[in-house]
Amino acid sequence: MAVSGVLTRVLFKILLMGLGYEIFAAAVMAWNSVQQNGSLKKLNSVGKPVLSGRGANFVEDLRKPSDFGYNASLYDKLSNPEGIIKLATAENSLLNTELLEYFNTHFRLTASHLKYRSSLVDGHENSTEDILPPYYTTYFKPRVPIRPEHCVHADGIGSLLAQIFWTFCEAGDGVLMSTPYYDSYPRDIVYPAQAKVVPAYVPADVDSLSKESIPYLRKELENSANKIRVIMLCNPHNPLANAYPEEMMIEYAKLAQEFNVHLLVDEVYGLQVFSSRYVPNPTPFKSILSIELPFSIDLSRIHVVLGPTKDFGSSGLKLGSLISQNNPDLLTSVRRAVQAVPTSSATDALFTAVLGDVEFREWFLEENRNRLRVAFEKVGDWCTFHKLPFVPASAGVFFIVDLEPVLPHAGTPYERAVKGFEQMRDMGVYLVPTSISEDPVGTRYRMTFTLPPETMSLALRRIEKAFGLERWPGLADVD
Repeated sequence: MAVSGVLTRVLFKILLMGLGYEIFAAAVMAWNSVQQNGSLKKLNSVGKPVLSGRGANFVEDLRKPSDFGYNASLYDKLSNPEGIIKLATAENSLLNTELLEYFNTHFRLTASHLKYRSSLVDGHENSTEDILPPYYTTYFKPRVPIRPEHCVHADGIGSLLAQIFWTFCEAGDGVLMSTPYYDSYPRDIVYPAQAKVVPAYVPADVDSLSKESIPYLRKELENSANKIRVIMLCNPHNPLANAYPEEMMIEYAKLAQEFNVHLLVDEVYGLQVFSSRYVPNPTPFKSILSIELPFSIDLSRIHVVLGPTKDFGSSGLKLGSLISQNNPDLLTSVRRAVQAVPTSSATDALFTAVLGDVEFREWFLEENRNRLRVAFEKVGDWCTFHKLPFVPASAGVFFIVDLEPVLPHAGTPYERAVKGFEQMRDMGVYLVPTSISEDPVGTRYRMTFTLPPETMSLALRRIEKAFGLERWPGLADVD
C-alpha cells in the first residue's frame, strides 16, 4: 500500500505538470499572437522596404518602353526555322566550325582550373595572364612591350569599362564621345559610376573620323554643363566600321592633354581590318600604344581596352583587358574592383590554348579577314543592286546602311525608321536604326554581315519581302 500511495502521488504530480505545461504553452501562444499582431501593425504603418534613390532611378529607366522590342524566339534552321534573325548583334559566325573543332580537341582542365582565379594565376599552369601580354605586344606593336603589370583582365570589356568610369568620374561627370557611338557604352558609363554621356554632335556632312570633327569635341570640352573627365573613342570605329587615321589619334591625345582629361580607346576590332572591292586600300589600324605621341602628352592619361574574343568569333567567352602602361593607380583600383567578375577558368583554358598555338592563331586571324571580305562584298553587292546607300566597311563585323529609299514616307526620319524596324521584325529580321547611337542620319541601320552564309542570305531575302523589293539573283535559293 505504501508503494501504491507513492506511485499515486507521483502520477498526480505528473498530471499537474502536464496540465501546467499546456496552460503555459497556451499563454505563450497568446502572448506571441499579441506581439505579432502589434508588429504587423507597426510594419503596415511603416510601409514597404524601398530601394535607394539611385537604384529606383535605374529601375525606372530600365522599365521605360522601347520602340525596338521583340517577343519571338531566335531563328534556328532545324528547331525554329520561322524564328527571328538578329542582324543587330555584333557576332561573327564565319569560322565557328573551325574554332569549335579546335576547342573540342584542345580543351584541357586541370585541378587548378577548379579553384579560385588567384590559385590558377599564382600556380604553375599557364594562363591568359601569361599569354595575353605577349599576344598584344605581337599584334598591336606598342612602343613599350606590354608586361603583366600593365594589364588588368576581366570577364569582358564592359565589366572593365564600368569600373574605369567609376574610378575616373564623380557622379554627374561627363564622358565625351563623338557621334555616332556604340549604343551600349552609355550602360557602362552610367552604372555604377553615375557619370553622364556627353555627345559631340558631328553633322552628317562631316566625317567623324577626320580632323574636321575635332571642333565639335572642343566645343563640348569648353561648354558642357558636365565636367568632362574622359574622352572615349572606338578604333576601329563602332558603328562606322573603319579605322581612324594615325593623325586623328594624335589630335585626340592633344585634346586630352589640353583639357586635362583621360583618353580611353577601345581597340577590340583592331585585328579585323580587311580590304575589299569596296575599300581596296583601307586605313590601317594603329594602336594608340604604338604611335609616337608628342613629348608634351602625359602618357598616364592614355588607356586602352581590348580583348581576343571578337578576333576569334566567340563573344560569349568573356575575356577583356585594360592596358595602362603609366597609371598604376588606375590599375590598382580596377584590379580590385573586378575580382568579383573574373574570367572563367573554362574561358581561360580555351584562350590559353588557342593564343599559345602560334601557327593556328596566325591562320585563323588571316582566314577571318578573308571571310570578312567575302561576306562584306556580298552585302555590298546586295545594297548596290537595291540602290541603298551604305558606308563601305573595312573593319569589324557590321556596316552602316541607309534604308531611306524603301522606308515609309510619312513622318520624321526617326518615325520612318521605327516603321521600317517593325516591318522587318514582322518578317523575321531584327535590325535597329543607329538613331539609338545618336547618328545624325535618322534612317540608317547598323547591319551585322557575319552570320552563317545561308542564314545571312535568308535575312536579306526577308528584308526584300518586308519592303516589297525585287529578289537579288546573287543570293542563294532561300525563302
